[in-house]
Amino acid sequence: MAYVDGVLSKDVPTELARLRALEELCDPISTAIVEHLSPEPSWRCADVGAGAGSFASWLAQRAEVVATDLDTRFLTPGERLTVLTHDVTGDPAPGGPFDLVHARFLLETLPSRADTARRLTRWLRPGGHLVVIGVDLSVAAFSPHPALRAAAEALLDIFTEEMDLEPTFTRGLPRLLAEEGMVDIRAAFHPLVVGDGGPGERVMRATFEQAYGTMIATGRLTAEQVDAARDWFGQPGHLDILALMPVVTARRPA
Repeated sequence: MAYVDGVLSKDVPTELARLRALEELCDPISTAIVEHLSPEPSWRCADVGAGAGSFASWLAQRAEVVATDLDTRFLTPGERLTVLTHDVTGDPAPGGPFDLVHARFLLETLPSRADTARRLTRWLRPGGHLVVIGVDLSVAAFSPHPALRAAAEALLDIFTEEMDLEPTFTRGLPRLLAEEGMVDIRAAFHPLVVGDGGPGERVMRATFEQAYGTMIATGRLTAEQVDAARDWFGQPGHLDILALMPVVTARRPA
C-alpha cells in the first residue's frame, strides 16, 4: 500500500481540510526560506508532492513553477503554474534544470527515499537550491501523556505499514547531500506543538481522526483509548510536542 491508498488518501472526504491545515503550519516556513533566496521571474521551480497547492501558487507569483503529485485533484494550474501527475521515484524529471526544488512531508513516505533525494539534487541547475521539510513522529514515543502517546504510536505504526515510513530520514539527509556534492547545507528543527489550538494541533487532530477507525479495526487501540486521545485535547495544561519538522536546505555548486 502507498500513501495515496491509505488513511491519508485524497479519497478520504476530510483530506483536503487536513492538507489545508498542513499548509497553514508549513507555508510560513517554506515561504520564509524561499524569500531569503530572492527568486527571480526567470527561475524555474519544482514543487514535488505539492498536495493542495498553496505553496506552489505562492511561488508562481514569483517564478515559473511545476507542481507535481501522484494525485493532482487538489491542484489548479495557472499562468505560471503547470500541474503534472508524476511519480518522483521513477518518472523522468518534470522539466528543468531547476533553480529551486521544494518538497515537504514527502521523502520519509517513499520506499526509495534515498535514491529519490539523490534524484532531486540532479534536477538542479548549477547554483540551484534544494529545500526539504520533513516530519519526524518518532519523538511522540517520549510523550509524558499516556493517551496521546498511545495514539501517536498507533499512528506511526499505521504509517510504517502503509508507507514503509522512515520518520527520521530527513534528519539524516544532510550527510546524504554532502555525499552528493551539495554545498551550503543547513538544517533547522521546528517543533510540532499540540494543545495550544494552533496549526500543529489542527494537523494532528485531523490526522488522528482519519486514522482512528483503522486503529480500532486493526486492534492497535480500543475504542476507549481513542476516546481518551480525543479527550486529551482542550484540557488545561495539556501541551506537548508530537513531532519535529526538520528543515534541510542545500545548493548545487555553481
